[in-house]
Amino acid sequence: MSQSRAIKTRMPGKRTAFIALVLLCLHQFAYTAEADKQKRSDVRVLIDISGSMKKNDPENLRIPALKIITNLMPKGSEAGVWAFGKYVNMLVPIKEVDSQWQANANKAADKINSAGLFTNIGDAMGKSSWDWNKPDDSESRSMILLTDGMVDISKDAAKNKAERERILNVLLPRLKNAGVTIHTVALSEQADSELLSELSNQTDGWFQSVSNAEDLQRVFLKIFEQATPRDSLPLDNNTFKVDASVEEMTLLVFREKDSEPTRLVEPTTATLDKNSDKQGLRWFSTNAYDLITIENPQPGDWQIDAAIDPDNRVMVVSKLGLQVSDIPNNVLANEQISYSVKLIEDGQVITKPDFLQLVDAKLETRYKGKTQNTPLLRDDTGTFRQVFFAGEEDGVLEIKLTVKSPTFERSRTHAVNIYGNPVETDLQLSYEENEPHKIHLRVAEDVLDLSSLKVATEITYPDESSQFITFSDWQTPQAIELKQFPKGGRYKVQLTARGHSPLGRSFSSEMPVVEFEAEPLEGFATPETPVEQEPVKEEPVKETEPEPTTAEPEVTTPEKVDETADEPVKEPVKEPVNWTLWLSLGLVGNVALVALGWFGWRMLRKKSRSSSEKLAEELFEDEEGNDSPEEDRS
Repeated sequence: MSQSRAIKTRMPGKRTAFIALVLLCLHQFAYTAEADKQKRSDVRVLIDISGSMKKNDPENLRIPALKIITNLMPKGSEAGVWAFGKYVNMLVPIKEVDSQWQANANKAADKINSAGLFTNIGDAMGKSSWDWNKPDDSESRSMILLTDGMVDISKDAAKNKAERERILNVLLPRLKNAGVTIHTVALSEQADSELLSELSNQTDGWFQSVSNAEDLQRVFLKIFEQATPRDSLPLDNNTFKVDASVEEMTLLVFREKDSEPTRLVEPTTATLDKNSDKQGLRWFSTNAYDLITIENPQPGDWQIDAAIDPDNRVMVVSKLGLQVSDIPNNVLANEQISYSVKLIEDGQVITKPDFLQLVDAKLETRYKGKTQNTPLLRDDTGTFRQVFFAGEEDGVLEIKLTVKSPTFERSRTHAVNIYGNPVETDLQLSYEENEPHKIHLRVAEDVLDLSSLKVATEITYPDESSQFITFSDWQTPQAIELKQFPKGGRYKVQLTARGHSPLGRSFSSEMPVVEFEAEPLEGFATPETPVEQEPVKEEPVKETEPEPTTAEPEVTTPEKVDETADEPVKEPVKEPVNWTLWLSLGLVGNVALVALGWFGWRMLRKKSRSSSEKLAEELFEDEEGNDSPEEDRS
């Protein structure tokens, strides 16, 4: 008995040692490449506290919106928060993010009010970015600016105008050169949306106009994901799977007012809520959402006991993660987007084919209410790739990456703002023979580098002739001139634009075809197309004697008739056609032709079969090496 127990106690140890050995071998061979160095996020948040916020944000919803960003900020990144009205106050000093920084940020956020007298946007931008004077490839720099008003530093309109020009001509170029992405939120219709959108467009940031402060939390979540991408666990009906590599997870659960409190169900079916006393659990709750952080969560299937919401997130800190290619925040209509992702663990790219072949990666894109799923294809380097195109008109393209294997699941969420076409067209028709039709070109200067723009046009005229024109000089207004065709017809013009974004990103966009029908010019006589008249239907000829005419016969002297003739000639009555005879002759002729064709086909088929058999014999002889090809063809 004791020996048997000893064997039982040793067996698990052997199994554990064997599994550890297998995992060690897999670890040695699964990682063969260094992952690209991840840039550390550096985020500066600027919150407007001017007096107008009493009207536009009466419930002070800026506070819970800010707390979403500060609590989701990944540890190890840098962040700071500033409030501005007439003066600029540093609410949360710029430091490396850790649990203490997040606790301090939550306390500081409660100090946000609406007591400012002016809206000193420029001073806030300048003071918060005092150390951003040159680019740093090791950092991903973002500025998040929330305001509800115009540049307002004085009662003197001239001073306000000069300050606005300083922001655009001094501050913006400096920040752009330092590699800063500026995300802006306009919280009212009175906000200077033109200025805010310009700041975002020039730095590939996200501009969002918000008419209701209740939407701020979700807008800040979107901007946070643009500024600081984090790995998440895919949610399926509020369930998610935690693997053993997850060291920490943070859940963001949105809920309606007066809804039941959120609960979490662990894999053991134990339930957690905001009152639970569990080691490593931090639970922050507002009227609109819950933020829950759990250290070293138990592996297995978890359940969120709350209403399902598409903006719910489960963000994780894990040794196993995703390295996703940079995606622009703003693209042009029909622009091509390249997407790639690598799996990394402890800073190493996973390249082992036996591991990667079990991984399924796909993209889910949503645009204008339509959803499309596209698989990513793995190349020889272990990178999953896909190429797709932006929509054909203004809108937001939502992108969700999901990576799954039998042992882990990860996801990333990103949004892309789609502008219209880089060049818009206005058609001007001409009704004069000496004046051409014109297509005027209007360039979207705020979303591209004007000096790099080239537009190639292909014109197809009504006579099917073609003409090619390229435009590259935009110092003066440009227009495509189409030669006149007096008789009118259909014109077709295809435009393709190529160039660079304000940050130097190359783009190519094929714009919608301009197609129109030109009417004939006045006084131009188009030849009339002869109208085919319906053939006169012949009445069937009856096999009877013609009816006598009703007119009275003329009295004439009868001519002498040659009595040697067989029958006298009767005029003007003609002998009727014997249709039965002609039909019979035609039928007999057709039968004879069919028979002749059939016999001919039989002879040709016999001859063809004989030739085919002979050719097959020669080919087989050729394969056996009896004859050379040249001899076979002779």
